[in-house]
Parts: sequence; C-alpha cells; structure tokens
Amino acid sequence: MISIGYPVRCISVVNFTGFRANWGCQATSWGLVDLLNGAMPVPDLPHLRPVPLLGRNPADLAMERQRDQIHQAIEDVANARPGADAGLRFLETLCTQRYGRYAQQVRHSDLVVLQAEGTMAGTDIVRGARLLLLPFVARHAWKKPVIAMNQTIYSCDDDFTRVLTAAYNSFDMVAVRENISFDAARRAGIRDVLHIPDAAFLVRPRPGGQGLATPGHFAVSGTAYEGAETYSRLIGIADHLRRETGLRPLVLVSASEDRALVDQARQLWGDGGFDTLPTEAPHSVVASALQRCRFLLGGRYHMAIMAAAMATPVIQLPGNTYKNEGLSAMLDGLIPVRQPEDLAAITADAAAIMEAPDRARDGLRAAVAPLHDRLQVAAQYLAQVQQGETVAAPDLLRHAPGQAISASDHLPVYRANSIRRAEGFSYHGAAGVGGAPAPRDLFEARLDDLQAGDQGARSSLIQIMKSFPGAPERARPTLREAIYRLPLDLFRDARVPRPPSEDAQMRTLEDILRVCGPDLRAMCDRIVPGQPAPHRPRAADLAVHLATLREEFGGSPELLFYHAALITLIRRGQDDTAIAKFRALWAEMPDFLCARLNARWLVSACDTFADISRGSSEGTTALLGSVLINTVKLYETEREALGISDESANYRSMAGPPPLHDGLTAYGVGGGEMVGNLLDRIRVAALSGGAPGRIVGELLTRTMQAHTAYARLAPEGVRAACAVPPR
Repeated sequence: MISIGYPVRCISVVNFTGFRANWGCQATSWGLVDLLNGAMPVPDLPHLRPVPLLGRNPADLAMERQRDQIHQAIEDVANARPGADAGLRFLETLCTQRYGRYAQQVRHSDLVVLQAEGTMAGTDIVRGARLLLLPFVARHAWKKPVIAMNQTIYSCDDDFTRVLTAAYNSFDMVAVRENISFDAARRAGIRDVLHIPDAAFLVRPRPGGQGLATPGHFAVSGTAYEGAETYSRLIGIADHLRRETGLRPLVLVSASEDRALVDQARQLWGDGGFDTLPTEAPHSVVASALQRCRFLLGGRYHMAIMAAAMATPVIQLPGNTYKNEGLSAMLDGLIPVRQPEDLAAITADAAAIMEAPDRARDGLRAAVAPLHDRLQVAAQYLAQVQQGETVAAPDLLRHAPGQAISASDHLPVYRANSIRRAEGFSYHGAAGVGGAPAPRDLFEARLDDLQAGDQGARSSLIQIMKSFPGAPERARPTLREAIYRLPLDLFRDARVPRPPSEDAQMRTLEDILRVCGPDLRAMCDRIVPGQPAPHRPRAADLAVHLATLREEFGGSPELLFYHAALITLIRRGQDDTAIAKFRALWAEMPDFLCARLNARWLVSACDTFADISRGSSEGTTALLGSVLINTVKLYETEREALGISDESANYRSMAGPPPLHDGLTAYGVGGGEMVGNLLDRIRVAALSGGAPGRIVGELLTRTMQAHTAYARLAPEGVRAACAVPPR
C-alpha cells in the first residue's frame, strides 16, 4: 500500500529512454508516460522530470572497483543493519557525484519511478547497482516514495540478486512486465510484487502512416542474443521466408547493432530487394508500418510488443534475456520463441499465418485485450497514488495473466549469454551527465502525431509544455513555429506562456500603445477580448510574455493590461519612458486602479514603486505594502501546507504567550498591542505616501476584510479602523 499523503506535483522517471534513437526504448518510455497520465485529469498532470540511463564511462569504472562495498552498503541500509548510517552516507555521496543535477532533480520530486526495463543483470556496476543507486538513495536518504515498474527481473549473479531483493523490498511498489519476471521476483524473495504489462502495449500507430508498408511485406528486426554472426543467420531465415511466402522484407533497425541487418540484406538482395525505415522515424511510424505487415520475424522484445499491439503476428527469436519467453506466456503461448536453427518450426509458423491471416490476428487481439484491461486498472491505481490517496493495489495486478512459467527453466542459457556479452563492455567518454533534453526530442514526434490526428498525444504535449516551459523558445525556428501554431487551449491547459499573434506582437512601449491606444479613459471602457486565462510563468521572450499576460485580462478593462505591461517593461529595463507612463497612470487613475486591480497587481505596483524610488519616502511606503502582503502569503502558504483551515479556532485559548526564538514571545491574543500599533503605523505611512500610500491603504483594508492573521488576531477596534481605506 502506497501512502504519499499529498498530490504529486513533480515526478522523476529514472532510466527514461524515450529520447534514444531506439524504437523499443521510445515505445516503452513514452508508454510509461501514457500509463502514468492515463487516468489523471489534465489540470493535475505532474511535472515530468526524466533521468536518462547514463552512458558507461570512467566514473563507472571507479565505481566498479567499489562494487562489493556498494552492495554491502545497500544491504545494510535496506535491512537496518549496524553500519547502515555510514553506508547511506557513502551511497549518497556516490549518488550526488555520479548523477549531479539529476540527483538534485530527484531530491525535489514528489514521486520517483524507476523504469529498470531489461538493463539490470548484475554483470557489471552499470547493469546492476548503479541503476538502483539513485532511487535507493531517494527512498532512504531523501525519504521519497519510490515505485519500480515496466521492468524485467533478471540477475546473472547471486550476490547481486540479494542486493536487488533488499533494495526492491524497501521500495513502495514493485511491478514486473512479463510472466517469467513475476516468477523470478517471487523466487528471489521480492514481496508483494505486482504484474503490470509493459507500457509499450499502449503504443498508438501514427494516423495516415499506412503507406510506409503494405500487406505484401513482412518485417524483420534484430536481436540482442549472441553476437554479430546471428545477423547473417537471421537474414538467411528471412530470405527463406521471402521465397516461401512471396513477401517483401521490411528491415527495421531498432537498435544501433541492427544496422548489420541492413548490411547483410544489401549483400544478399541488393538495394532494390528490400525496404527499410529511416532510423530517425519515431516509434509511432514504426507501429503504423508493423500494422500493415503480414508478420514480424525477430528477437527484439519491444518490437514484438508493438507488433502484437497492432494485431500483427510475430515469429519470435531469442532476445538478451528470458523476457521473450515471458511475453509468450503472457499471450497464452501464441508467439513461442523459436531457436534460429529450428527452421522447420519457423517455416510452419509463417505458413500458418499466411494460410489463415484473419484467425492469427483475431487470436492476438483476444490475447492482448486482457492486457489492455490490466493496464487500464493500473492507470487508475497510479492516478490514485499521484493524487495522494492511500489505496491498496488492485487484486487483478497481484496475479500473472496467461500461462505460468518458471524462471529457472530459462535462466542458465541467458545467463551465459549476458556474461559473454559483458566481456566486451568498455568505459570511455566524458564523465558528465549531459544537458537538458533538446526541444526536438521533447516535441517533434508528439507534435507530428497530434497533427496527423492522434489525439492521445495531447496529454503528453501538455505535460511537456508544463514541465519544460522555456523549451519552445530554444527550438529551431521551424519547430518553434510549429509549436506556436498549436491550439491555444493547449497552452492554457498547460498553464504556460502562449505564442504572440503574428500581427500583434508587442515588444516595446510603442507596440503596447498601438494595441491599447494612448487614451487612458478610453482604455477604461474598452474590454480585452476573451475569457480570463490562469496566471502562467514568466516567459523569456518578451512578445510571448506580453501575449500571455494579455490573456490573463480577458474580459477586463484594457487599462488593467496596460498597467501590467508597463510594469513588465520597467522590470526588464526595456524603455525608460515606461517609468514616466507608469507614474502618470497612477497620478491620473488611482481610484479606478485601486478599485479594479486584484491584490497581486497592487503588490506588483508597490514593488515597482519601490524599485524606481529607492531611498525616497515614496519607495519606503511602497515597500510596506510589499512586506505586508508577502508576509500574509508566506504564513497562509504554511497554513495550507499544514492543513490548517479552521476559521473557528479559538486563538485566545493559549495559556500565555509561548516563547519563540531569540528572546521573542508570541503575540498575546486579546491583550497585546502589537497588531494595533503595527497597523496604525502602516495607516499613517499610507496617508502621506502619494500613489504608493494609496495602494498600501487599499491593500491594508483588503487584508483586514479577508481571513488573514491580521484580521483574526487584531482587536475589534483596530479591525473597524481599517475597514475603510485611508484617503
């Protein structure tokens, strides 16, 4: 049972691989985002903080030499053994050194999701304890809730199995993605393991992309099993199926090593004997192509899932772990794993598919349907978790679908393969963690999917805009323009700055006067078009910021926007004339502004007077208004965070003023004069402070009329005296 106790506003996904040029990584990572968002209301979507799988480099080689010490520390901390405190300090130091800014990012998140995928095997530190390090430290040192999901449980080392089990049993939730891992997790002693199918099952084909392949194609993907000689054998099998079925091969390069497939295909068939897809194509395009193929041949786990999700039959070959066998069991044995040398069985599978294609597709649809139901249940559960509810995991997720299958029956051969492959690992390159995701990686594929008609991409785009509000401004011009052409409701739902209209961009005072006109009285009567939009963060681009700001005043007098625009120009140092315009506005229209501006903009006016009148009585008076309201904001925020909202609290029940810090004591409710004296001094300053004094007086009155500490604790006579703004 997970109990966060508050709504999740920021979520870190550790080992997010969606930015990789690997279709399987894209499908599973963006599928995980869809799963987390699936049952969440759009306004409540949390900020997404992806942490990529860092490349192997010399920093990891140094950690490799400390592997035994790292393993011991994890077990000591997880099992609360003697030495756990020292072990945790050691792990936290390693974590902050290796993950840099990502460690701070996770430290300030509300929820941590470890997506281990198939990368943990225990063959070396990168494929073992390093992947556990960041979520483990987050759970124990920073007290963050941690859930592990979208993963295969697989270990080639008994010592690492103990470490893995100890770490996972200290997390708040552990879910596996296929049936062998469900058995392996239980055998390892991982408690309360859940079964949530791989999120790649949520893949959506790009609408209108069917022309990339035809029913006259069959697809060929690679495999991570064994070495380079596997590809010549695989293309040989594909050539046999090409001759047997009369279909044309579509060679898919899902991972960098799969380029060998194209080389082998070119040698055998020539450039005109097969088709392929550009490696930069997104996974939604690949799903669309798979949907049109008669079947898929290969050992790539996620390619098999994408094909199955498209109801395209699969002839599976071995992968890098037993996850392919686990996938087959999950689908009731419909796509058994064939050994490459078993050409008779592979040929029979292809013949059965060709003989009854509709039956093959219908069988897959029937097997995949319960997995989609399970994913829907999981999405609802994860939404409850993110909304801060304390809920038990649904019973459906506590059992594996399809057929039971034993991990021990399939582990030995894959262990040997993983250990053999690990002998070629090298530690090279820079030790940094890289920069922020590029706007192209964040937006391009989802933008294209939405424009092609995939409405499911909408939530992801909104979340990305919300999580990376400055990214569109960093994009290359063509991509930035495409983002800015998105419907404005996406910007409003994401609560991020909106693009400026091409015919009404505002960057200078002259631009603002062109939109608002020079006549202040006319601005009072003219209404800003549209409905009021929510406040959104500051945009670096001035035109974007002013366009967004104008939307906030939809339905309000133009003069209020003009006032806000002047403040923006002054704060950005764009135009000294704006200061004179600001002073003139308050000299001519103080009654209208005090009556119509909300407290947020009245405080902004105080801040502006304080900035442009430093050292003068006018600036000092303005500063009083800022201090008054910002103090209210601080303690009211703390009350909200502590869940204190009882308006009937009896403040006079305290037995004497308790001591505070540095010789201070609390205010004596009912007998003290502090509140009355403080407010009286503010009122006196407001009476002699010109326009800033007028604003401070208005803010003071509103403060005493609202449910604030000043109003709650002030004597009755003081509240009455502050009921009317001083003039």
